[in-house]
Amino acid sequence: MSAGRAGQTRPMTGGFLAIILFKYFKAIVFALFGLAALHLSRLAGADSLAELARFFRVSPEREIIQQFASFVQRITPGQAIGIGVVSIFVGLVFGAEATLLAFRVGWSTYFTLVLTACGIPLEIYEIFQSPAGVRRYLLLAVNAAILVFLWRRRNEFRDDFKGAVSEGNREASQASTSSG
Repeated sequence: MSAGRAGQTRPMTGGFLAIILFKYFKAIVFALFGLAALHLSRLAGADSLAELARFFRVSPEREIIQQFASFVQRITPGQAIGIGVVSIFVGLVFGAEATLLAFRVGWSTYFTLVLTACGIPLEIYEIFQSPAGVRRYLLLAVNAAILVFLWRRRNEFRDDFKGAVSEGNREASQASTSSG
């Protein structure tokens, strides 16, 4: 690293900013879903459509509330708590990904690459289970784009990456010329 660049950081690219914002958005959505599931665990098994409608501040006559009420009736409080805890954990992982990328931790791109790649098979499975709807395809496309972008820029946060590679190449060439 040159002396002129010591202490300076390059501005973060728009692609990284978009990924960070997307990961924070997913973290918030999963955390809110988890908190709602934990709150609704008290309603699981209960047949109070009015309580559910009041929680969401909507009319009990809405079809989506009636469908959700039938779902809540089918799950046990333990299952609702499990869904809530897992959802909060997933939200924390997405938040960690975004934070590590925002702080430019050297291995954060690899961390995000691995976790994003692990989610792709689940998204493909969901598409096969229910091919109608644009949301699943859109999420798959966004995550695939994130994978491609991060793969191409995976070493961007490693300050000494270029210097270490050039020093290693220089040392290797010196070693080969001195031994021959």
